[in-house]
Amino acid sequence: MGKRIGISVGIIAVLLLYVIIANIRRSPDVPDLSLPDGAIDEILVTRSLGTIRIFKKDGKWVVTDEAFPADAKIIGELEKRFREIRLSDLISSKGYYARYDLTPDKYTEVIFKKGDKAIQDFKIGKKSSTSQHTFVKIDNRPEIYLAEGTFDIVINRTQDDFRDREVLKISPAAVSGFTVNYLGREFVFSKEAAPKQDTEGKKKAGEAAPKPGSERWVCRAFPDVVLDTARVNSLLQGIDPLRATSFPDIKKEVLPQRLCMLQIKAYQKEIILTLFKKGEQYIATTSENPYVYGVDKWSVEKYLLTGLDTLKSGAGN
Repeated sequence: MGKRIGISVGIIAVLLLYVIIANIRRSPDVPDLSLPDGAIDEILVTRSLGTIRIFKKDGKWVVTDEAFPADAKIIGELEKRFREIRLSDLISSKGYYARYDLTPDKYTEVIFKKGDKAIQDFKIGKKSSTSQHTFVKIDNRPEIYLAEGTFDIVINRTQDDFRDREVLKISPAAVSGFTVNYLGREFVFSKEAAPKQDTEGKKKAGEAAPKPGSERWVCRAFPDVVLDTARVNSLLQGIDPLRATSFPDIKKEVLPQRLCMLQIKAYQKEIILTLFKKGEQYIATTSENPYVYGVDKWSVEKYLLTGLDTLKSGAGN
């Protein structure tokens, strides 16, 4: 019994000694990370290709001096990653920066600022051999630390990675009407209250009768064509949201000839989405902002309407 107690006491003593030694080693050398919530209004991400400036303008995050709208979610995740950074070990206080990719040609530097004052400066080097940690430097300190996790959110990123990719976001429920202009043809759709109809007759004909008080879509030039409400709404799902795949360096004024135009009535105004094609790439602009976006083929080709066959009630899949 006494032997077991002695062994237990010995194990506890060894563990306590380990904790004490670890704390003695870490506590004086690990810097105080002072990146408070809500105190940042500028972030500079510098890598070998140059510096990306992210800053607040009129209360919103923007990217570069051209003030492109930034993706607020991504910026929030970036801030959170650095606010919650945990330093697990002091690796070196004597340099050896090249060994850890912490030389200016290799590291990614992230500076958080408030006004003209730098709040915190991080230099991000390479990942550890297990890819579970990353070698970093803090502020102007010479020491190299091991930080838990990775920093892919800033490594090898371009300014486009931080931009807001949302071209449009319009709920189908908010749309009261829309017009599609393509290849010289115009399809004008409007939403109206569904009329009372012969329910029994509809059932016999194999058609779904609209629910009382429901709405339906009609096309002005084809009033006798019964449209499938779900299919038309599915068409509109493409703008809830429509997201960019790229940001072509093209001005609106020099875009090629228009391919298709959607005029959408929603939120008590008319919103225009214009589509172009340059080579194999689809390009979009909107009346909501001055930017040019590259968009996926699958997300916009549905608007190139040449008829109503795919929107008819009872149409095949």
